[in-house]
Amino acid sequence: MPPDVLTRNSAQATKEEGRAICPLCVDLDGTLLRSDLAWECILSILKSRPLLLLRMPWWLLQGRACLKQRLAQNASIDIARLPYRQEIIDLIRERREAGSRTVLVTASIRELATEIADALKCFDAVHASEIGRNLKGSAKAKLLESEFGHGGFDYVGDARADLSVWKICRSAYVVGPQRLGRRAARVAEVARIFPVKTAGFRTWVSALRGHHWFKNLLLFLPVLLAHKMDFRSLLSVGWGFLLFGMCASGLYVLNDLLDLHSDREHPWKHKRPFAAGDVAIVTGLLIGVVLLGVSLSCALLVNPKFAAVLVLYAILTMWYSLRLKKVVILDVFILSSFYTVRICAGAVITSTPLSQWFLSFSLFFFLSLAMAKRYSELLHAGELVKQGNSGRGYLPADRDLILNLGVATGFSAVVIFCLYVNSSSVAALYRTPQVLFLLAPVLAYWLSRLWLKAHRGELYDDPITLALRDRESYAVAVLCVVIMAISMLRVVRL
Repeated sequence: MPPDVLTRNSAQATKEEGRAICPLCVDLDGTLLRSDLAWECILSILKSRPLLLLRMPWWLLQGRACLKQRLAQNASIDIARLPYRQEIIDLIRERREAGSRTVLVTASIRELATEIADALKCFDAVHASEIGRNLKGSAKAKLLESEFGHGGFDYVGDARADLSVWKICRSAYVVGPQRLGRRAARVAEVARIFPVKTAGFRTWVSALRGHHWFKNLLLFLPVLLAHKMDFRSLLSVGWGFLLFGMCASGLYVLNDLLDLHSDREHPWKHKRPFAAGDVAIVTGLLIGVVLLGVSLSCALLVNPKFAAVLVLYAILTMWYSLRLKKVVILDVFILSSFYTVRICAGAVITSTPLSQWFLSFSLFFFLSLAMAKRYSELLHAGELVKQGNSGRGYLPADRDLILNLGVATGFSAVVIFCLYVNSSSVAALYRTPQVLFLLAPVLAYWLSRLWLKAHRGELYDDPITLALRDRESYAVAVLCVVIMAISMLRVVRL
């Protein structure tokens, strides 16, 4: 091998060896964590003691470090369940094994930073914010320079505020997009870039619960059953569909944020975008509030009565998220009412009267679906239920009772449907209303199959979500449409 190549290889090896034993300083929020501890604390307080957040302006006036201190003192966070970046943990452990000293350096408050360091067991020291000192940007750079000297350490960061630290470090490790890596390369030698995948279309559809927009098709049900298929009615309910969807998505986002800490302990909910740290908490709060505000404002312009229904839905949903979901049995009644509210919203925006029979049927039918969802949660999250960390007030022994109540309410809905078909309101709309009785065994079959899947542990989410992925549910829907179409013809004789 030529001497110049040997020299270059030797120099490179020396450089890598020097980097390996150089102290490694690691940022916390957005770097080691996919989240931000301050916002984690705010969500915890918002759910448990929301009025306490009114003191935030006063805390902020005393300095950012004071604000973080007060938030940390009043919040309850499970350090072990936070969304850590495994690739950064691997880097820290590799450097420790190679002889480097590893230091956690963060603008978060010391108490929480120390808890994290103790839990991970891969740091030799912790530097964090304290009353009177917010360890961020230039303040962090001054501390590290005094501790290790100029160019005497490597630093792992994720934000523009870290540029002042990268200027004085030996090597920069960048957690973020390529453009941040390029900015860091202007002031320091970049040893490695850990790319952060930005939230794409699929992630946002999941965060906004896009598949739940299927539920909003219930707004069309009143005009379809009343045979009001004129352009004006369809346009009105189309606007209602859009605004209700925006309102519901905003509420889903806020609900997921409030449930963020309990979702991380759930068998499958821990994969939700906010719980997993795929979408920032502050972004979620902003999107949720904007969607909610825009939808309610536009609804007031479209139809004041519809806006009132939407406000009622928003209040009921937030009340459910904060308190009612923990009230046994009442929670499933509230959950089922969200479906009925959609039907009422469609009736209000098109001025379509609803039959009492139909409202009774929808109440029992959707109550059965809500029971199925709760039964599934009790089945799959049994350990959380035993520990009292499920976010619900149920006990493991309640599962069989929920099963019995759900099946009973489902078949009660079928009985009510049969009585509804025999009513005068149906006779006025269908030329051969007797044919509609064929819908009863079809509904009974679908409900029976739903509960069978729930009993087998094959129901992992909302029953409507299952229906969207289930071919037999589509076949049942087509069969129902065919039966209703036939009942509108005179040629049928039973």
